[in-house]
Amino acid sequence: MQRRALAGAVVLVLLAALVVADVRTTGNAFVDVSPVKSAITRLLGGDEARAAQIEVRTTPADAGTADSFEIGGTAGHLELSGTSQVAIVSGFNWWLKYVAGGHLSTNGDRLDLPETLPAPEKPISKRTTLSDRYAYNFTVYGYTMPYWTWTEWEREIDYLAASGVNRALVLVGQEAVWYDAFQSFGMSESQVRAWIAQPSFQPWQWYGSTTGYDPSGGVHAGPVGADLIERRAELGRRVADRMRELGITPVFPAFEGHVPDQAFVDANPGANVIPQGDYSGHPRPYWLAPTDPLYAKVAAKFYEVQSKRFGDTTHYSNDLIHEGGELGGVDIGDAGKAVQDALTRAHPDSTWVLQAWQGNPQEGLIDAIDRKRVLVLDLDADDGPSWSKTDAFWGAPWAWGTIQNFGGRLGMFGNLTEPGQTLPDIRSRSVGKRGDLVGTAMVLEGTHLNPVVQDLFGEMVWRDKAVDLDSWILDYAKRRYGAGDDPHVAEAWEILLNTAYSFQATGHESGEGPYESPFTALPALKVTSSSYFGPPKPRYSASDFEPVLGELLQADAAVREEETYKYDLVDVTRQILANRGRATLEGIAKAYASKDVAALDALTDQYIGYMKSTDELLGTQKDWLLGTWLEAAKAWGNTPEEKVALERDARGIISIWSEKACDTLRDYANREWQGMVSSYYQPRWERFFAELAGTVDSGVPPTIDWCASGAQWTSQTTEFPTRPAGDTYEVAKRIAQELGLES
Repeated sequence: MQRRALAGAVVLVLLAALVVADVRTTGNAFVDVSPVKSAITRLLGGDEARAAQIEVRTTPADAGTADSFEIGGTAGHLELSGTSQVAIVSGFNWWLKYVAGGHLSTNGDRLDLPETLPAPEKPISKRTTLSDRYAYNFTVYGYTMPYWTWTEWEREIDYLAASGVNRALVLVGQEAVWYDAFQSFGMSESQVRAWIAQPSFQPWQWYGSTTGYDPSGGVHAGPVGADLIERRAELGRRVADRMRELGITPVFPAFEGHVPDQAFVDANPGANVIPQGDYSGHPRPYWLAPTDPLYAKVAAKFYEVQSKRFGDTTHYSNDLIHEGGELGGVDIGDAGKAVQDALTRAHPDSTWVLQAWQGNPQEGLIDAIDRKRVLVLDLDADDGPSWSKTDAFWGAPWAWGTIQNFGGRLGMFGNLTEPGQTLPDIRSRSVGKRGDLVGTAMVLEGTHLNPVVQDLFGEMVWRDKAVDLDSWILDYAKRRYGAGDDPHVAEAWEILLNTAYSFQATGHESGEGPYESPFTALPALKVTSSSYFGPPKPRYSASDFEPVLGELLQADAAVREEETYKYDLVDVTRQILANRGRATLEGIAKAYASKDVAALDALTDQYIGYMKSTDELLGTQKDWLLGTWLEAAKAWGNTPEEKVALERDARGIISIWSEKACDTLRDYANREWQGMVSSYYQPRWERFFAELAGTVDSGVPPTIDWCASGAQWTSQTTEFPTRPAGDTYEVAKRIAQELGLES
């Protein structure tokens, strides 16, 4: 009996030791690493045998360090330790890159790993002093994520952790908070639902730019179904819970006063509710002044139902007067103090996340609130930094951010110099020169494109010094393709570094995002940008860029099988076709001016031919399909009517934006996707060229109401492929031959 008791005690001790290995303390908080093990297994493609070779544990943080990880162990027994779940998953990603030679991205992974996982020759340690590594622009929930399901979100959250992100905005399903809260203030549930915009437009409703009210029934209009609200809220809770499991703080929208317009006024007479004017043709939602006594009551209810739906968190984001609006005589400092006070009453340890954009936040706001309980995101720090113009936000903690992409517009373009070299320089400066810099902010308006940008940005959390971009990009190419020392891959990425990814800060004076494809622009004889805010001039030399295609086509046959290679080959070839199209358009303009009808016919045929080749090429790879976007939207519908409304929503945001905003925001989120080129952009150009031919004698090009034709397209229900067809390499090779670019 004594021997059995002793044996039992030994077992209990061993079990306790295992628990301690899995649950350690960092500071005073318990850190459960079992979700980390699950995330690593998923990132390994579900390979449990290889995942079993990785031991993970947590370690306490050193003074002056926000987060750190260490990679050690032996072959077949890799050891990852870190001060948080995010740090450990980031350590896994670092090992995958720099020890195992693998690659994770938003557009394909490469996980050709040996059966026995390698360990570093000596332990690798990385640390960061950046406590806040934030992800997501509000708009990404309209331009990329509005129809995601758990499948997409589970992968995304794992990738966030692997990229060092520990704060992430969660908007999915948050419309349920409006739905719950406003019914407590004299409004019926149908009135609230009528105010809520369709899913892809809700980010701008949080911004205070639009609502679902539209008697004409536009693409953005409510009412949103009560069941849809519930299902999206369930997904949002699941997203927030998984983020918490992996040590990522979900950032929820704060309540800063927007209410359901006149219906709210009618139900609450006497409250100081201020109409907010117009946003690109949309009436803005009304604003309940935070200084009004009713505001505190509404805010309290808002945070109560938000916590019930999604749990508590510590970070809440929203801005006063974003991209316009009316204060109506309310002092912005008083308003800000009231907003922060209401947030503090609901969540005493909360941080108010503010966005530095177009004059926000104002000095009067920062001076009036507790600036130490604020995090300012300098959204455009890599192009038009605000921190250097505002005395580093007057002492408030801030994060260095990058937008780079606006609207999710497709185009090979990115800024590697600023995060890779400028950010480390800023971090090295004294507090007196750069203020209270506490983090980074990856705030692209649309994600899952130009993956090299996010790859480097995530690394820079763990790097104190500037990187040599020439050597870094070659190593990136090897990891992404498994290319070894392939000279053609090396040359291709050297070209890309010096063209597509060579952009440096201009003070936000050169337009937003990539130089856009002429195919996506409103037809005209002279096209600068497709969107109103796009760059008017090329970002880099088209002729210097073209040789990259020939080099990629000569990559080793094994490389050509990688999905990462196929994605990049499509992107490169698509970009060259767009550039050739722009040169052809210049020829069309000259032929028209000289009344050379034969040349005009030949060149317009050539231009349309480039568009047809583009559509065919895009259809060969899974990430470039309109059908995927539309079917994802319809899948959220439970009735035929709801499916129709969601498809219109999905079509509208990437074409006219909305009927009301078409004059200013049409094609803001233009997409060169298979199906969209052939069904939306190409018919526009064909119609323009057909009518243009009849105006040669007069010399006056046709005038066409493109908003009307765009609105018609949003009401169509044509189905498009959701699976790729054709061989990417063979199609790209044929196009290169036709363009005279094959080496």
